[in-house]
Amino acid sequence: MFITYLRLLYAFIKAFWILFVQIPRLDRASQSLAIQKWSADTLKLLGISVEVIGNIDASTSNASRLLVANHISWLDPLVIQTLQHSIFVAKQEVSRWPVVGHIAKGCDVVFVNRGSPSSARKMVQSMTDALQRNMCIAGFPEGTSTEGHQVGLFHSNLFEVAVANACEVIALSLRYKDPETQAMRLEPAFVGDIGFLQSLHRVICAPPMVVQVVVSEPIAPHGHTRRTLAQMVQSKVESQLQSIQ
Repeated sequence: MFITYLRLLYAFIKAFWILFVQIPRLDRASQSLAIQKWSADTLKLLGISVEVIGNIDASTSNASRLLVANHISWLDPLVIQTLQHSIFVAKQEVSRWPVVGHIAKGCDVVFVNRGSPSSARKMVQSMTDALQRNMCIAGFPEGTSTEGHQVGLFHSNLFEVAVANACEVIALSLRYKDPETQAMRLEPAFVGDIGFLQSLHRVICAPPMVVQVVVSEPIAPHGHTRRTLAQMVQSKVESQLQSIQ
């Protein structure tokens, strides 16, 4: 376990090197590849493999879209980054997490105080700016994490960006499972009063696991309000999770 912690420390140091030294010198495609590789390497270090069901076109020419998923763990953004480099929306508290908060800032994460209307408006504008730069944006509309047994209510704020910019939405359904028995694994669940370091320790001590990701076909926002789009995508995520139980 001590060796794993040393390797993880190296992974965090590498993240700072990539984000603050290497990336400013790279073109956009190379930046995306560097972040995707680091995310995959870090998950591998933690004993987590990614299994994708469906297809996602991760080319930069098709990046202007919104990815949304059910939320279980602080690992979820790493999982999604292995599929496509994305700019994430996260709660304000993440910016204060040790080490991870600095990495998130380096990844241009948009932090939002969900109790503040002005913060929500700023989030929408930041996401719109990213779409106009042909970037992929991603978030977790539940607004909190769960154990993964069921999907919480999808809040509609994030979907306002898709409706206003007519960008396609892709629904991702995540579930952490035992690679042998296929039973759901709860070690990654970041719920209750558990802190980040405690959760990290729990994941490091856990046996290897697989996270299955079901990818939907692109969903067009045409004809939807942000609320009807949120409801439709929530139903899609729920039905996809049923397929991997």
